[in-house]
Amino acid sequence: MKDNSLESLLADGFAERMAHEYLDTMADELTSGLFDEDYLRWAHSEGYYAMSAYSYGLTPETVGDYISDYDFCKMWPLNDWQRIWINDKLTLKYMLAGTPADRFMPRYYYYTARSRLVPGPDCAAGPSLEGFVETLREVGELACKPCNGAMAVGFHRLSFDGRSFAVDAREASEEGVKDFVRTHPNYVFTEFIRPSEDLARIDPLIHTLRVIVVNPDGVSPTPIADYLRFSVGADKSGSTPNYQIPDRADICSLNAYVDLESGRFGDAKLVYPARVEDCPTHPDSGAPVEGRISCWSEVLEMLRQVSLALGPVEYLGYDVGITPDGPRIMEINSHSGVQYLQLFRPLLKDPLPARYYRAKLDAIDALSPEDKARRNSIAH
Repeated sequence: MKDNSLESLLADGFAERMAHEYLDTMADELTSGLFDEDYLRWAHSEGYYAMSAYSYGLTPETVGDYISDYDFCKMWPLNDWQRIWINDKLTLKYMLAGTPADRFMPRYYYYTARSRLVPGPDCAAGPSLEGFVETLREVGELACKPCNGAMAVGFHRLSFDGRSFAVDAREASEEGVKDFVRTHPNYVFTEFIRPSEDLARIDPLIHTLRVIVVNPDGVSPTPIADYLRFSVGADKSGSTPNYQIPDRADICSLNAYVDLESGRFGDAKLVYPARVEDCPTHPDSGAPVEGRISCWSEVLEMLRQVSLALGPVEYLGYDVGITPDGPRIMEINSHSGVQYLQLFRPLLKDPLPARYYRAKLDAIDALSPEDKARRNSIAH
């Protein structure tokens, strides 16, 4: 049974930042009204968020098969200081710009610094709002995202159809577009990517292929877990986020299993906060949620190339979209959550990830009280 107190978490080697995040999530679940109270309290006592426990169908017999949320939060940070290379979208883009791996990144046109507009590596126009508008006229649509946001929060779409501009599918004037740019500091404005034809038949919005790659020695990157997520119930123009935080009983995520060797996917499931349902066909399109990612060999090569280019970063959570021109990296996370990764197979039942994660936990447990106290102060 876990002692879910801040004092106990810090003594066990948590970084204080992550200890607060873990405890805040548990507190939110306790007041959400989404879960059976007895099951919630049991899950929390075992170190699992209730939402994770429902996803796994967790029982006393299977509780040791999964990486608990307690342990996963305790492991943070899995990367050393070089995690700053992937912690925001702009830094990642510039890390790969001018390298062969840059072909796997979307085009970056602009960045809004606090007091200025900066052309990105793929921009042909100047550092002015007029140049921004001309770029939008030329490319037709831009994805607009906080530089270091998460869970699709703050996502917007700017577009031009040859006659008029729009912000999130609502008609806007040229001045309205400029005002949007002025009022969204620390945003990146990038190529708006669309899915390949075969995946667009399932859902026309870009999906998210999440792949975890570990590379402890810097020269042998290895994919260890993945899943494929499609949007559900979203505006199909792409003007709204393709993922909703499941903070209500009727919000769900549609996830499919992906075989790491072949790229075949299927066994899709709708994951609600407190239940999981099989979902062989997409609720919006009616198309079967199964198939094979046709450029899978290119995906694996991309993961290898980029992970080698970022060699000192040993734990990489890739978010990838499969486009008509091949795979594109939307972002790389330094501490991707494990809930959906374990939906289809418990990570501790798979020898490769089990060895990796257990070694991380063993290393923390072996620290002296003084060294654990030093871990408490890790902030970024």
